[in-house]
Amino acid sequence: MPQAHSMHSRRQRRCMSQHHNHFMRLSCSLIFIFDLCWAALPAQLPPVITPKTTPNILAVNTHFASRSAQLRDIPAHVTSARALQTPWVREDFHWYRIQRTADAYDWSFTDATVDAFEDQGIHILGVLGHPPGWATINQQDDPYHNSFAAPDPDLYAAWAAQTVVRYRHRVTHWQIWNEPDNPHFWYPTPDPVAYAKLVHITARAIARVAPEVKLVAAGINPFALQFLQGAAAAGLWNDVDILAIHPYVNPLDPRYSGLAEAALLLTPLLHRYGHKPIWITEIGWASATSDRDPPGAMTEHLQAEYLSRAVQILWQTDISHVFWYSWKDEKTNPYGLFRWANGPDDMSQPKRAAAVFRTLQSVTHIRPRTLTFHPVLNFDSMHDVWVRGDEHTGVLYASQRRAVNGGNAIAIRYAFPAFGNQYLVFRRWHHAPLPMGTTQVCLTVWGDNTSTLVRIWLRGSDSKRVQLTLGMSGPTGWRDLCAPLPQQFASWDRIDPSDGILQQPATFEALVIDDAPDGSGSQGTIFFDALRATTD
Repeated sequence: MPQAHSMHSRRQRRCMSQHHNHFMRLSCSLIFIFDLCWAALPAQLPPVITPKTTPNILAVNTHFASRSAQLRDIPAHVTSARALQTPWVREDFHWYRIQRTADAYDWSFTDATVDAFEDQGIHILGVLGHPPGWATINQQDDPYHNSFAAPDPDLYAAWAAQTVVRYRHRVTHWQIWNEPDNPHFWYPTPDPVAYAKLVHITARAIARVAPEVKLVAAGINPFALQFLQGAAAAGLWNDVDILAIHPYVNPLDPRYSGLAEAALLLTPLLHRYGHKPIWITEIGWASATSDRDPPGAMTEHLQAEYLSRAVQILWQTDISHVFWYSWKDEKTNPYGLFRWANGPDDMSQPKRAAAVFRTLQSVTHIRPRTLTFHPVLNFDSMHDVWVRGDEHTGVLYASQRRAVNGGNAIAIRYAFPAFGNQYLVFRRWHHAPLPMGTTQVCLTVWGDNTSTLVRIWLRGSDSKRVQLTLGMSGPTGWRDLCAPLPQQFASWDRIDPSDGILQQPATFEALVIDDAPDGSGSQGTIFFDALRATTD
């Protein structure tokens, strides 16, 4: 659910302030890049965007079983979902709605929902959701009311296995809990070790009765990975088949929010614990004032536009399943494809986003737009001069160990301490001009299996500087990190006081790497080659 994850832009704001203060005290040491005398390797093929090999699935969080007020309305709701041609839905199987007391069950809403979706040929991702108060470890819970406290693991596992058996062969994918990294859904304090234990006990219980089902980890915030790191260390990887993230960036434009790199933030964990598919089981933008947008900057028009932009971005990654949040507005949180109107069962008022969702179902693939690239800097010169700040956690040097088309690349070798926000700034002594009318900047990067951020500084013709985040270091192998220039840079990306509008022609001034998340203690070597720009 969208309400409690903090925006990752807050971290960017803090980091940018630190960059600005730091730049004013750049040391005078000059770093001449040099050859480390490694044996030259065969020239690499030109960098390309890795072709997508996974299917494109745009799905939606429907909540029919958990939020419908009238049982008789569920078949009509599912028919409306079929009309939008969604191939999958994410449905909550709320424990407290099914088993309000220890000896009484009511499966009517989940039975009706599963029956209706099966009749329409729509696949279900079932969320094994939140407990009644009598089944939690919180002694203060009302035993006869729903709770968001941590459940008793054994009771939860037994109920989960019972639910999976009831819908065996009809619901084949099950998600264990929702957002356990969010205090709203794991009250009072998220506990990654406790969550991993819950998954382990539940996975074993389900394996005994339905070993063929696929288990999906609960969706977490990818912009703050400490929780997933803790759960992984406690054994989570051994018990799930699929990982899930909830990369909410509302109300930011998906093009300028880091959304394209959200899954890459998991690269260090995948490298350490093993590859697993990643699904986005919630993503969305509200259409008016909401938990993430109190001023109400969003509109129904923007919601629809951002849905389209986000899907086009995400379908060029290896994320196969994207679940929009949500089907219908809540009374005070308008994330839905349908307005709240006259209550939870009124589906008479679709929003513009519903039409966009329906149109996207007919898109078989997204083909990247063909762009003309203008070279800006190729890093071949052995005599470039770079100015480093007074951080002493890394060095920049020339290298023939990695190079796209022969010649040289540059590399930054770093070892960040495991505390605070750590970063390195390398300012090129001679600024490199960008072509007039630049709309996008791309940098060819060989990653080091970390989520270290790669940023650049650009200086406008009015001498005002801004920072552009290109993406994450990510996996090894050459790939392009590209970012469009926003019409106006956010306040935290303005190095100098300005209105945030980059006056062109602009120049490339500095290369920046920044730890993500803060205090992660990441270390490695990132190689860079071929800075390029595109124009309209």
